Amino acid sequence: MLEVSVIVPVYKVEKYLDRCVASILSQTFPHFELILVDDGSPDQCGKICERWAKKDARVVVVHKENGGLSSARNAGLDICRGKWICFVDSDDWIPKDSLQYLYDLRKKYEADFSMAANIRVRQRQKQEQDGYLERELTQREFLTKLFKIGTQENVQYAWAKLYKKELFDSVRFPEGLIDEDVPTTFRVALKSAKIAYSTKIAYFYFCNPGSITDEGFNDRKFDLLTVWDIVCEEAKKQGDPWVADGALMNRKRADFGILMDLAISGIPLRSKREYLKKAKGSIAALRKNAHELYKADIPLSRKFFIFCFSKSYHLSFLLLHCVSKAVKGIGKKGGSKSA
Repeated sequence: MLEVSVIVPVYKVEKYLDRCVASILSQTFPHFELILVDDGSPDQCGKICERWAKKDARVVVVHKENGGLSSARNAGLDICRGKWICFVDSDDWIPKDSLQYLYDLRKKYEADFSMAANIRVRQRQKQEQDGYLERELTQREFLTKLFKIGTQENVQYAWAKLYKKELFDSVRFPEGLIDEDVPTTFRVALKSAKIAYSTKIAYFYFCNPGSITDEGFNDRKFDLLTVWDIVCEEAKKQGDPWVADGALMNRKRADFGILMDLAISGIPLRSKREYLKKAKGSIAALRKNAHELYKADIPLSRKFFIFCFSKSYHLSFLLLHCVSKAVKGIGKKGGSKSA
């Protein structure tokens, strides 16, 4: 009885793929298929996928031309046969009870999708947790978290969740962008009446130095603005002012997010100055929207930097660059001592 389809996009992760696949195939929940989507990986990933398929009949392998993370996930969605869908990235892994827990959680609350917590790690470690909280979220309560109203919790990621398959009948990940989880999770949430929420750790996110999210500032970081533009357009169609206002406020916060990311990134100052030319629109938008952001339910620390950036971004930028460089220098010295 096939209940769950686990979709894993695979690209240039030959060092980590076995760990990921092994964690999924060792799940206590037995009724699933594992779809490995080889996204034209130039290393040995394709062969590793085929090797696992020969070992375990639950493994389905798809080989395709490289199209990016969203394209790979969409390819998995196109062929999956389970009633429920789970996404795992190929350099991450999950505890052995993860699928069973997410499955039982959504059943307990009769939810459209269930979600649990994740932790970021740099090496394999045991799951240690004293206790956790479970509750049902309404659509608005989930969107409150997605819009980060009064919280800094990140709930937008596709992973650490178990979705009813029907939620993706007319939803796919936008291709050619990073931060693609944001509009997809928003669209799925709009089709969900109830969400099962838990703080139990069900996902280990590996801080891979070669991943998109850990590669420093680059042109793709500006995709954050595009994905929130997509969310704003979707929100307008809903006819709910609260949803539209929440999406718009996050689009305004995205300008600040881009500028902050650039200021504290570890790339050379010369490169940062080149990106500043591309960020002129965000600087102008932040100055225009600063007073609205002051009134928003966001942390005071962020409001402080919004104030500094809006008054003199270039000065604040240089100060943050120096502070960030100094902190990283101290960290390196500390690391060499303990080695």
